[in-house]
Amino acid sequence: MKPILLVSTRPEDVEVEAEYRSFQRTTGLAESELEQVRLDMLGLPDIDVEAYSGIIVGGSPYGTTTSDVHKSATQKRAEAELFHLLQDVTTAHVPCFTTGYGTEVAAVLMGGQVTTKWAEPAQITEIYVVAEHADDPILEGVSRTFYTYVNHAEAVEELPEDAVLLAKSLTCPAEVMRFSDNFYATQFNPEIDSDAIRAALERYEDAGYPGTDDVESLMLAGRLGVCEHQAGKLVRNFVRLFGA
Repeated sequence: MKPILLVSTRPEDVEVEAEYRSFQRTTGLAESELEQVRLDMLGLPDIDVEAYSGIIVGGSPYGTTTSDVHKSATQKRAEAELFHLLQDVTTAHVPCFTTGYGTEVAAVLMGGQVTTKWAEPAQITEIYVVAEHADDPILEGVSRTFYTYVNHAEAVEELPEDAVLLAKSLTCPAEVMRFSDNFYATQFNPEIDSDAIRAALERYEDAGYPGTDDVESLMLAGRLGVCEHQAGKLVRNFVRLFGA
């Protein structure tokens, strides 16, 4: 099969490596099946998006609502290159799955609106699948309500035209979205499970992650019923549906 490409937008070396391992663990893909590029390096290389069975775009501390005067040169370049890459993806109709910051950039590109109104502090949140779209293939095997870890300073407030809302929470109106027939997006980072959060806590005790009690809650909530991390099924379904 063609490999999946993970586009990492985070500026920290340790976090970029951790993100790759989280996606690899969640999808079950081998290193040869999951390639990675970094937007924060010297520049995004020329990417033939059609050489991949799908593109996954990760999250970042960057924000689309940040004023240009407060954006670093690296962030401005990364954002411009991500816009260009997503334009190539949509033009070529290559399957795509965005998370966090990647979702915010994609929403803006497609005519949606991103604001800070629905920011969610680091916490465990209950996600509710929209009943009328519960049969979407990306949701196969996912509980109609599930818990996941959230932590973002901005969020999609208005979906792009023709986008479909698949899941929401009490604190954020758009948690899982379908932007087109093969373009899915989450406001949270579905690759993050209890192991990933615990590792992050060990690296950054004061970096804004929840306390140990919350980690234990995620270990329980993320595995309720079927003993699996529910949010991770979204990414696994994407790979199952479009990996070729």
